[in-house]
Amino acid sequence: MAFFTVEYLVSAFLIFVRVGSMMMTAPFFSTTVFPVRVKIFFALVTSFMLYPVIPAVNVMPDTDTTIIELFVIVVQEILTGVALGLVGQLVFAALELSGSLISIQAALGFANVVDTMSQQQTAVISNIYGMLAILYFLAIEGDKVYILALARSFENVPVSTAQLQAASPLFLEMATQLFITGVQIASPFLVVFFLLNLSFAIFARIMPQANIFFIALPVKVGVGLVMLVLITPYLPVAFDMMFQGMFDALSRLVDLLSP
Repeated sequence: MAFFTVEYLVSAFLIFVRVGSMMMTAPFFSTTVFPVRVKIFFALVTSFMLYPVIPAVNVMPDTDTTIIELFVIVVQEILTGVALGLVGQLVFAALELSGSLISIQAALGFANVVDTMSQQQTAVISNIYGMLAILYFLAIEGDKVYILALARSFENVPVSTAQLQAASPLFLEMATQLFITGVQIASPFLVVFFLLNLSFAIFARIMPQANIFFIALPVKVGVGLVMLVLITPYLPVAFDMMFQGMFDALSRLVDLLSP
């Protein structure tokens, strides 16, 4: 195909739409630390690098495509890229849920900090878990896996052929697994603090004149910090299982979107 023809420009634009949509929603790529211009530039570079390895027939629309049909194709490509990025966001949402549960139990729920990924206020433990997860994500080359999944999506899911409705069961399953994973990660803290609260309740019955709330607060914070130190070395095991599930879900999503 000759460069700078109408077919070439439309094909390149459709590639950029799917790539850019994924970059704006996928974990690490969508972080607000990167300015929007940097994200757009990276999406352009990625699109330029993917163009030679994508079969031209998979990204070239029909020559008789109207403007309205082209607009529908663009919207479909945006949704395809967002679906790819949403897979990773659901995994990181499980970590945010577990961090929130731990923070509430450890009497740290009132202390929120700005998350460097989303620039939103989150619980302290959620922020710590999120940063550790991103470091592990980069250490296992999760960004490369995402780019490979994106390239595979163009091979298996040509432009304007994505079966988006077929991906609904996968996202419902991942949303369910989100809560299960979040509770599983926070379960050691939940069990310990349940026993601790039970001890405080018994202590309050034995000595009703004691100010149990004044005693419980620093004890909960101290126990929470000690448990965080003890549990953190085992987090890579949980991260590995979560990210392996995310990579499997990406592969399943591409297969489900295939016509």
